[in-house]
Amino acid sequence: MKWILLIIKSINVSSRDRMFIWRNIKSTGAVSLSHSVYLLHDTEDNRVTASNIARIVHERKGEILQFFADTFNGEQEQKLNKLIAEEIIVEIKEFSKECEDFIADATKRISNKKFRIFELEELNDALYKLDKWRIKLIQKHKLGSDKISILSEEIGKCKEKLYEFEEKVLQKG
Repeated sequence: MKWILLIIKSINVSSRDRMFIWRNIKSTGAVSLSHSVYLLHDTEDNRVTASNIARIVHERKGEILQFFADTFNGEQEQKLNKLIAEEIIVEIKEFSKECEDFIADATKRISNKKFRIFELEELNDALYKLDKWRIKLIQKHKLGSDKISILSEEIGKCKEKLYEFEEKVLQKG
């Protein structure tokens, strides 16, 4: 498999810009090999992203080195695939934690028995963001059906809790 290796030196880059760069790199499904060293699958989309990141880093007076890389053997390829799998698991756990927090928040609002429209709107917005995140995870990592099922089950629980809260708001109104 072919890879894009990015080495970024961002001493002169503001923390805001570094965060922007990091988010762009993470959106590709890149593996962090070390501080400011990333490995991306060599795809057309990732090449465009790498070029955009290089432009941003240069504009902010940082430095970036880009290389095309290839693994030497199957063992190295397995190690990289393991790193990618670990990154995916971490992201799915983060997503699941956010879903748990959403359900806890909705449950708390239900127990308060103050069913307000603005709270329903807040929960609806939060659920929309969670669902966008779910879709991004699926697209970014080209997840298999087992991982998609996990994410879908989590978002389904959130939707059920939102509907429960919505019913209470409508009953009160």
